[in-house]
Amino acid sequence: MVDVILLAHGSPDPRAQAAALAFARAVETVHSEAHVHCAFLDHGPSLTEVVADIAAQGVGRAIVVPAFLSHAFHVRVDVPREVDAAQHSTGVELVLTMPIGTDGALLELLDDLLPDGPVTLAIAGTRDPDAHEQLLRVAERWSRRRASPVVLAHASMGSPTIPEALEELEAASGVRASVASFVLFPGVLPDRIAEAAGDRFVTDPLYLTPAAVSVVVERIRGAA
Repeated sequence: MVDVILLAHGSPDPRAQAAALAFARAVETVHSEAHVHCAFLDHGPSLTEVVADIAAQGVGRAIVVPAFLSHAFHVRVDVPREVDAAQHSTGVELVLTMPIGTDGALLELLDDLLPDGPVTLAIAGTRDPDAHEQLLRVAERWSRRRASPVVLAHASMGSPTIPEALEELEAASGVRASVASFVLFPGVLPDRIAEAAGDRFVTDPLYLTPAAVSVVVERIRGAA
């Protein structure tokens, strides 16, 4: 068996933690040799707490998969810091993988779900310029592949907002746009995305999709 820790942001909304646990069980179903735990940067068991628990069971090595869809501040700074702290505190060797990120499998899944036409790629939001630029490039590549406009929009921080992006798309195309909710877990921000979409088509959080599960399994196999 290989011990794996999904490290998510965490949320005060209990749906988010329940979804992360369901995601862990879905990964175990596909990767029968993985024992998957959940840890959170906020609002849940910390990485150090989870690693201490598995160390007490005799585990000396674990794989940490960041459950994030971008390479923003949390992934670049918070996650490595938490990994270093947990290793130092427990003595367990932690192998940190790449985050789930903007894997092409996720965009292919969204393509299959969305109707034809313009799309707002709705993210939680980031002030990290590098992460924002990366997501802009994702939207541009996706637009070329779909042969229809794709505009990045933010549910919290950043601009354009989702209503602004929808207005821009629909004014330019003359047709109703749909909304790709590029978030992993349910919670306040996905609710905000759905509310901003109104009666337009909007996708659900990605945590139980085969594409998201397969990306985590790939990360585990690459680090095992």
